Amino acid sequence: MSHPTAPFALIALDLDGTTVRQDMTVSPRVLRAAQMAMQRGARVTIATGRNVPSTRPFAALFGANAPVICQQGGVIYDYRSETALLRITLPYALTCELIALEAQHPEWRVVMYQDERIFVSDGEFFRHIHSLIGFEPAVVRDLCAVLDGRDADKVLFTIEPDDAPRALAHLRALVGDRATVVQSHAHFVEVNPLGADKGSALRWLANRLSVPRERVMAIGDQGNDATMVAWAGFGVAMGNGNDVTKAVADWIAPGIEEDGAAVAIEKFVLGSEG
Repeated sequence: MSHPTAPFALIALDLDGTTVRQDMTVSPRVLRAAQMAMQRGARVTIATGRNVPSTRPFAALFGANAPVICQQGGVIYDYRSETALLRITLPYALTCELIALEAQHPEWRVVMYQDERIFVSDGEFFRHIHSLIGFEPAVVRDLCAVLDGRDADKVLFTIEPDDAPRALAHLRALVGDRATVVQSHAHFVEVNPLGADKGSALRWLANRLSVPRERVMAIGDQGNDATMVAWAGFGVAMGNGNDVTKAVADWIAPGIEEDGAAVAIEKFVLGSEG
């Protein structure tokens, strides 16, 4: 384990499983730690797989004072100017190819993201998990047709947790070097545009803010967080996280129910043990 050697100027926080609990709340201790870090001059960004509308309330709750990273790094958005600073899209033809998998693998339900909207073909199935997706999806009969020939932002597959290895292997073999496949939740495997990952997005944002890598902290839990945890000058994996992210972390925090993100900020940014 390495320890930070410079004060942190930028802190990237994942949402679900890192700071946002299963009941969609954030603990007061986590909020307080992030806000105290900002009071001491740090910039705090959100780095999430959620889209811009569903990230907005959490950015407001934290009082995030830097542009946010959405859709696994496919979008960097500045709420102050209501401007997308960066957007990377998934090609139309590949998106339709992925959508077609739902007919071949009905156990994998498709969620398609485009232009800040979320589309599904089976509203009944998604009604009980829409809070995890982060936004009420629009139900359409033909997901490919609704694209109207334009690129998507990403495609998400809902899976059973024990089916994740098979889904990951199948999708990675299918897309090859045309896109990036990550597991973002026990029930979610995502296909994101090539170059859209949290690590690349965090590097882009740090450069824009003139923050050197060694002064960046990133905290996450799932495989989709591994690139930013690895890239940051000091990467933190949650105790409830998966082995991929833990393997690249500089420090492993307690789990989300023990306010692990707050513990990390208190220990390495605020200089206290809580």
